[in-house]
Amino acid sequence: MGRDESGSKSKNVTNFGWFVFIVWFCSNLLSQLAYIIAYGLPYDGISMLQSLGPVYYVAIFIEVMMWLFLGGFIGKKLLNKINPVPMTPA
Repeated sequence: MGRDESGSKSKNVTNFGWFVFIVWFCSNLLSQLAYIIAYGLPYDGISMLQSLGPVYYVAIFIEVMMWLFLGGFIGKKLLNKINPVPMTPA
């Protein structure tokens, strides 16, 4: 019997996407925590990003893509729950 390679690849991409998102989110939390412990106040993320110069736009683009991925993934899951695809017998 043949295996569905596209389903496995899609699952791997989804797992990788979740891994990247979780690492990104946790690193943001940990860096904010470290800054608060050191200085007593949260840092201003916009000022820090703008100090990067032109790389600032790349960082913002990556962050927007991460949020779009998360929103799309959650939206797709919700649509699948609302409108389940009927299984057809083979």
